[in-house]
Amino acid sequence: MIEVKARAPKDTAEKFAALGGNAVKMSKSSKIQVLVMLLFVMAVQILALAITPAISASGNRVFEDPASISNPFAYLFLILVFTGLLLLAIRLKKGKVVGGFIFLSVAASIYYVIVAFISPLLALMPTLAIMLLLRFYPEWYIIDAFGILVCAGISSLFGVSMTILPALLLLVVLAVYDAISVYKTRHMVSLAEGVIKIKAPLLFVVPKSRDYSFRKDQAISTSPGAKERGAFFLGLGDAVIPTILVISASWSFPALGQGLNLPVIGAMLGTYLGFLILMTTSRDRPQAGLPFLNSGVILGFLAGCLAAGVRPF
Repeated sequence: MIEVKARAPKDTAEKFAALGGNAVKMSKSSKIQVLVMLLFVMAVQILALAITPAISASGNRVFEDPASISNPFAYLFLILVFTGLLLLAIRLKKGKVVGGFIFLSVAASIYYVIVAFISPLLALMPTLAIMLLLRFYPEWYIIDAFGILVCAGISSLFGVSMTILPALLLLVVLAVYDAISVYKTRHMVSLAEGVIKIKAPLLFVVPKSRDYSFRKDQAISTSPGAKERGAFFLGLGDAVIPTILVISASWSFPALGQGLNLPVIGAMLGTYLGFLILMTTSRDRPQAGLPFLNSGVILGFLAGCLAAGVRPF
């Protein structure tokens, strides 16, 4: 939900984000990386739609009552607690504590997704294997593959756990929170730096060159004179949050699935449009991305409902 801008030459756009990070100035040379990031978002949504029937059939739900209006605020509360603990650990210079807390959270997310397909005991093995790989070999392609899979799983889990109205409310609340945390309190800027420094698997990594290695990347500061980073970073939240509405729409209007599910298609296209607008917006300070992405997916969803002649709620 944040974007941090590193110092870079005038002919270069340096983008780096974590926990939902977003775009900054985009040069001509960065268009390929932007396209790759867009493809990551598309892959997450397509995969999430593909696995949703299995996750829905498993009966796993994040919230007991999918129609409850309190669900978005419970989600926000969890984010605030998670963010607060991480910021406290970073302020106290407890890097190992931050890393351990993040990896435990990631492991729980992976396990919760995998257990929807296999038994709880068997789910422990692939969860452990993935966590060992991320811990001891966090190269960019490993993190990207993990990011697509876990984003699809988490999006599907939350999507089937909320009906349309709570999902819409969640996106609005998070868009407002993202704007406040970037433009007002700016606490997400500090959090992003800390998360990237310990190489936590909370982002997509798109290298600028073939010889780039995320494991060896030591450019971690956004202060003046900092070394230019060798990759673009996109926070996983940018893929997860809009996709929640896509999944909610897919199971809220199952009858439309026999043909073109226009609310789902509209939500997906709206996400991509919001992403592209975000990437072409240039400012001299960090930008909040969820206002762009969430606005796009919401407007696209509503346009799809209008085209299909269905009431969204």
